[in-house]
Amino acid sequence: MTTPAALSPTLYPLGDGIGSVALVQHVGDDKMIVNAARVSFGGDSDAPLNDRDEKLIRYLLRHHHGSPFEHNLITFKIVCPIFVDRQAVRHRVGVSKNEVSARYVEVQERNFTPPSFRKQAPSNRQASVEDDGTLNQAAAAAVWAEAWRQAFRAYHDLLRLGVTREQARGVLPLSLYTESYYTFNVRSLLHFLSLRDHEGAQYETRLYARAMAELAEPLFPVTFREWRALHSEP
Repeated sequence: MTTPAALSPTLYPLGDGIGSVALVQHVGDDKMIVNAARVSFGGDSDAPLNDRDEKLIRYLLRHHHGSPFEHNLITFKIVCPIFVDRQAVRHRVGVSKNEVSARYVEVQERNFTPPSFRKQAPSNRQASVEDDGTLNQAAAAAVWAEAWRQAFRAYHDLLRLGVTREQARGVLPLSLYTESYYTFNVRSLLHFLSLRDHEGAQYETRLYARAMAELAEPLFPVTFREWRALHSEP
């Protein structure tokens, strides 16, 4: 089964009307996962999914039998800040990616500005905590705005001077938006979600992971139900 892009919803994880996740297409379903597992014994079939199949999916997840979850695909078009993309692109096993190239086209003036700024976590080098009221939010927003706008002006100044796009892009900040096609199989997507919708992940990246899960879950409802149940166990 393939879902046409025109029929697929678009979600806006960051709430700014720019950053987005759209379902482009998908192939496969819960039954395909069951058949991939059962073909080992010659037991695959065209019969509708039943309780026995659902128990098998639960067993496969619980005992980490991953290969049956690889015979499918889910393609998203993701528009996100570069710093989010650089975290997502670390996941390469079972994932394909093509990104807009700033060597070919000029970068658009699309920038992410946090609605609020967080503080560095005192006990975790990579994590943040909510502002306790001691951050000057207005001052932080002003510095952020000045920095990205100045960098973007420098980028265009370099282009006007005749500098090639592939070099001029070097002055651009990580807060600018990029866009990519990401294709996952279900196994790789569940792995991505377990790491990127985790309390230790960056908040903005978690929002993207949740949007991807929201779009994928209706396509593989039994798999997601059993995966969530497994991860909610103490």
